[in-house]
Amino acid sequence: MLAEINELHLIALPAIGLAAGVLGGLLGIGGGLVMIPAMLFALGEPFGVGTLHVYKLAALMVGAMLSIPAVIRHSRAGAIDRAALPSIVIGGIAGVLIGVGVASVFSGAATAILKRVFGGFLIATVVFNAIERRLRKSTPDDANAPSSVGATRRLQRGAVVGFPAGVVSGLLGVGGGVWSTPAQHLFLRTPLRNAIANSAGMIVGLAPAAAICQAFAVARMSDLRVADAFPLAAMLAPTAIFGAWIGARLTHVLPLNTLRYCFWALLLVGGARLIWAS
Repeated sequence: MLAEINELHLIALPAIGLAAGVLGGLLGIGGGLVMIPAMLFALGEPFGVGTLHVYKLAALMVGAMLSIPAVIRHSRAGAIDRAALPSIVIGGIAGVLIGVGVASVFSGAATAILKRVFGGFLIATVVFNAIERRLRKSTPDDANAPSSVGATRRLQRGAVVGFPAGVVSGLLGVGGGVWSTPAQHLFLRTPLRNAIANSAGMIVGLAPAAAICQAFAVARMSDLRVADAFPLAAMLAPTAIFGAWIGARLTHVLPLNTLRYCFWALLLVGGARLIWAS
């Protein structure tokens, strides 16, 4: 990759990182949901037909760093349920192992199938979030929701929240917050503020595990190199972290509903393009 960096990479990658950070801070989404499709559309496949796997690895490397500022803010506000996190993260790591394992089957020319799955996931994300927002209006926060005590409650959090989020993270390279936040709120009656904070904490624990698993998977693919992901992550991370802080500040200034609908439209277009152009 170092020998292949050109003006396009120097411009596109920081811009993609900034967009991912700002949107992540504004809308509470994972960076991979933006970074991976954007790299595919802007940079193409410089590492061959399996390029998606390298982009996944780079996005997961950046994902953990993006969540750290959010976790600091949530922790200072006392919003993180520290007793809930271990079971969520353990369930998530189990899901990551399965997700990465399944994704590694689609290597080489078969990566085109994984790209179509990613496109379908983008469209499903819009549908799921639209349904979740509607249900949220009829599902008020329960300030007295039970804490994560007892084996049954821990198992629920690991199985319902962590495991599916881990599968998504390992399979597609996204943070998993798109599932874990609404799952906690709708299925476990966790107050939304705490659900968002717990998801950020989960990603800090989950993204490094997913990145390590993805690195091993890439190393086993004969046509790809793990080292190719490092320059990508290095050019994405600074602007992504800066953008996350900006996005968090703009949350209380900009019309979020309008931005959210515009973002959903972009996801629908991007999803359709990945499905039909792969």
